[in-house]
Amino acid sequence: MKSNLLLATALVFCTTAGSVLAAPVPMGTPWSAPRAVPQQTQANPTTVLREGMNRLVAFLQTNPSPNQISAFVDAEIARYFDFSYMTQWVAGRNYRYMSEGERHAMEEQLKQMFLTALAQRLGSYSNQSVRFNRPHRVSGQEVSVGVDILQPGGYPARLNFRFYRGDDGWKVFDVSANGSSALVHYRQYFTRLQYQQRPRWGRG
Repeated sequence: MKSNLLLATALVFCTTAGSVLAAPVPMGTPWSAPRAVPQQTQANPTTVLREGMNRLVAFLQTNPSPNQISAFVDAEIARYFDFSYMTQWVAGRNYRYMSEGERHAMEEQLKQMFLTALAQRLGSYSNQSVRFNRPHRVSGQEVSVGVDILQPGGYPARLNFRFYRGDDGWKVFDVSANGSSALVHYRQYFTRLQYQQRPRWGRG
C-alpha cells in the first residue's frame, strides 16, 4: 500500500515498509542537463542519511502533536529531498514542453503531497532498529544507499534511498520500499491526472 511506502520514507525517515505499488517501470534520464557540482568537500550520502534519521528519531521521541510533526517535516526534513529533480523524473519527456509556471506548480504539488502524507504517518514510529548497507554508486552523480528496518520476530524491511549530487550536495530523489518506488508511483499519478484533464474532442 502507498501509505506503507511513505511511512517507510518517514524514518529516514524509517519505519515499517511493505508497499504493494505497481512494479517499477524503466525511466529514462531527465531532460535537463546535469547540474554543476561545487568543488568543496561535501558530506557523503550515508552521512546525510544518518544525520536526517538521528534528527527525526530524536524529535519523534518527544511525543509531538500532529501540528508539531507537520511543522518539523516542513522545516527540517524537506531539505533532505530534491523536489526539483524529482519533478523532472516524474514529468519525464513532458518536462521540456512545460512552462516555468507549470514546472513550479507541479513541483509544489508533488512536494506538498509527499510531505503531507509523510507527516500524517510519522506518529506510527515504534523504535525499530536500523541497519545501513554499503552505498552503491550508480553514476558519478547518483548513489544508492540500502537500509534494513529490523523488526522483532519478523523479516527486515528493505528501503533503498537514491541520492543525486547537485549544487546543494547529496539529496534524496527517490525511495523504494521492498522494490516499489515512490517516484514511479507519482509518475503514474500525474500521468493519470494529465489524461483525465485532456479534452475529449467530439464529445457533446
